[in-house]
Amino acid sequence: MYSKKGQVAVGGSEVLTLIIVVGIAALVLIFVSTLGGQTYNLVEADINNISNTTVRTSVQNASQSGFDAMETVGNYLPLIVLAIVISIVLALILGLGSRNATSAAL
Repeated sequence: MYSKKGQVAVGGSEVLTLIIVVGIAALVLIFVSTLGGQTYNLVEADINNISNTTVRTSVQNASQSGFDAMETVGNYLPLIVLAIVISIVLALILGLGSRNATSAAL
């Protein structure tokens, strides 16, 4: 993993990128769902005070749809993380294989 003391070889940056991307994705899901739920709680009374029932129903259905979409994305997050991990592992293996083949040829 290290070619010289203090230097990261090829692959260290991929692992670091993986950790950052997964952390950001998890934080975005947490903050969006938390802030979205809090916002809905704050405006729920205003939504219920809409006199036109068609508009009120449309707004409530749109809110429910948004929360359902966030839940679906949250359910697929482990699968997305697994795909990222597999692709980085494959990139590391293929990168090490090509580096070793080049070294053997010299």
